[in-house]
Amino acid sequence: MIKEMAATVALVSSLGTIGYSDSAKYVYDQKINSYNELQIPEFYFSLMKRVMPELHAIAHETSEAGWDGYGALPVHNETVEQAQSFLELLPNGIPSPSIGAEPDGQITFEWYKSSRRTLSISVSPTGELHYAALFGLSKAYGTETFYGDVPEKILELIDRVYSI
Repeated sequence: MIKEMAATVALVSSLGTIGYSDSAKYVYDQKINSYNELQIPEFYFSLMKRVMPELHAIAHETSEAGWDGYGALPVHNETVEQAQSFLELLPNGIPSPSIGAEPDGQITFEWYKSSRRTLSISVSPTGELHYAALFGLSKAYGTETFYGDVPEKILELIDRVYSI
């Protein structure tokens, strides 16, 4: 109980003083609520909770050849495993990508802010990450290899989509 009280006192002092107006109380309550949300372990896994069901649904829908009605290659388990590993290693706070499949059997992640601020990453069964991005009038494209860590270049590109 003493530890809990000490933690509460430390929290209150780190959040500033409590004012007496309704506005001050509202601001203080919002800070407390935000702090409490960060203490919930599920907060840290929210990206995974949001995108994993979508990834598995797409994998199921595209597991047979011709899934698009035009002879698309199936998305194999190795590709899904690479895509899942990639998602699991993204840092906390990364916005959720849209997920899709390509006719060549690769999984695609897309981060989209506008038609001129977007990034698409295709994940191959061998761990190659093929990317293409637009940032205003600038373009970026290439391939990075996924060896169990998200390449720094990929993290920079995701960040750049959302930076001003």
